[in-house]
Amino acid sequence: MSAFPPPELQHKLTLAKLQKHRLDRISLWRSCFLIACTMGLGFVAALPYWQIKQQKQIQISGRKLVSQDTVYHALSFTYPQFIWTVNGLKLTQKIESIPSVAAAEISRQILPPVITVSLQEKTPVAVAVSQGKVGFLDVHGEWIDREFYGDIDADYSLPKIRVINYQAQYQSIWSKIYQLILLYPELEIDEVEWNQSSNLFVQTKIGRVFLGTDVSRLKQQFVIMAKLQNLPAYLERSEIAYIDLSNPDLSLIQRY
Repeated sequence: MSAFPPPELQHKLTLAKLQKHRLDRISLWRSCFLIACTMGLGFVAALPYWQIKQQKQIQISGRKLVSQDTVYHALSFTYPQFIWTVNGLKLTQKIESIPSVAAAEISRQILPPVITVSLQEKTPVAVAVSQGKVGFLDVHGEWIDREFYGDIDADYSLPKIRVINYQAQYQSIWSKIYQLILLYPELEIDEVEWNQSSNLFVQTKIGRVFLGTDVSRLKQQFVIMAKLQNLPAYLERSEIAYIDLSNPDLSLIQRY
């Protein structure tokens, strides 16, 4: 028996070895190419061009009343920072912590690197005084300090409704009162006041009206106020100290 393989088998073995060497070289070149591409991409990604380096690269949209300085201060953004590393969720949470912001959305643009902050503001519907501080109320009765509406004087007229001696426990009551004010615009209510005993007063076009503390009767009290619109035709407003509707079934006019 011959110790050497027949010529045909030897030829096939040689071809197999050549094929293996060829595949090994292709695999080596492919690995080198991938490593080079990865290093190249890493180098490009690390270039300063992809960084947020200054404040003007953070753009704010939807802003009317909240000042830019308030937004930038809440972001407390660290410069420079690669656009890839910006945490949009964290920035959104920072913006939404501003009392005058209802919602925020952060979007990133790669080329050129820009961050866009889209705001949805809380609309102030009343100027409020609480414990000596002046602020604003939204439709839900949330107190918002004056400082969080930095541009309200320049870009937005102040609300016409004033709320005196507002406290946090009146939030749900205010929400009901404001809905009724919208429902009865003919009353021209421009002031809501709670006294030290939590008694409720409203200033209307027919004069000052005392509503008491029983807020379950608010709807009925507003209906009666609407029926009293013609009162100035029979009695001078200057003669009326206030109209007592604390008991809607028994309307009393207190004169000076």
